[in-house]
Amino acid sequence: MKFMKNMVITLTEGDLFKALFDVIPYSIYLADISSLKILYMNKQMIKQRGNLVGRKCYKSIYGEPKQCLFCKNSELIDGERKPNNKMIVFECFNPVDDHWYQLHEKAITWPNGDIVKYAIAVNISELKETQNRLAEAHAQLALKNRELERLSATDHLTQAYNRLKIDELMREEVERAKRYQRVLSIIMIDIDHFKEVNDQYGHQTGDLVLKEIVSIINENSRNIDFLGRWGGEEFIIVCPETDITGVRIMAEKLRQKIEEFNFSIVKRKTASFGVACLTPEDDEESLIRKADESLYFAKNNGRNRVGN
Repeated sequence: MKFMKNMVITLTEGDLFKALFDVIPYSIYLADISSLKILYMNKQMIKQRGNLVGRKCYKSIYGEPKQCLFCKNSELIDGERKPNNKMIVFECFNPVDDHWYQLHEKAITWPNGDIVKYAIAVNISELKETQNRLAEAHAQLALKNRELERLSATDHLTQAYNRLKIDELMREEVERAKRYQRVLSIIMIDIDHFKEVNDQYGHQTGDLVLKEIVSIINENSRNIDFLGRWGGEEFIIVCPETDITGVRIMAEKLRQKIEEFNFSIVKRKTASFGVACLTPEDDEESLIRKADESLYFAKNNGRNRVGN
């Protein structure tokens, strides 16, 4: 009689477990931790997937030929293969019904003594879709912000840095060079007799010359150099890690490239160059002043040359 009484209690505990799962509005199943066979499905899951009791969970629920790669069974039991009382929560995609789920899994000892795991599957597909839309919106916003940053930093005509940005970059490079005792030079460029281009050919042709000059400079300078439009027909190049000898060589190379270039309408054009190298006593203003003086020398000594 005592044995029969215990059997009744065991069955009642199992029935209570199942009754509890049946009132939860999410899909729930029980699977043997070793065989991976489904032992029980609540009403919600049977309604959604049909009765799969007795079948392997990985095949019948997820359509996999073998145990799922994301299976957490080994994390739910201890070294003696007993429940470790951990609840593991993770997300997975089910290709069978094309939905995302948040799974809540835990190992328990079923009333008959078997070690099983129960899995509560919460459909989060709508949440995932919303998250994906938000992620896409954030990505688009980031692109727009980068484009706005680019537009705010560049000259709209030539796409070189504008005066504000090149001034900021030069200030940063001066600070960096002085802090780490590195060399830094700049080149100032003035297109010779540019007003004559506008007067003779019109401003559209003048704009084209400016674009072509920038293209020549970009093709013949380094990735670490910064080119900015200083104003009108004047440009400035900030040249990190470049001493006075190196910056003169670079300026002369650019001068020759411009002199030899076949411009679209005006055909031939030249430019004058001023160079300066940062010294320990210099700041941004004095560096610019030295380059400007070098440019002034070039313009007053025949143009189309690199100043002293």
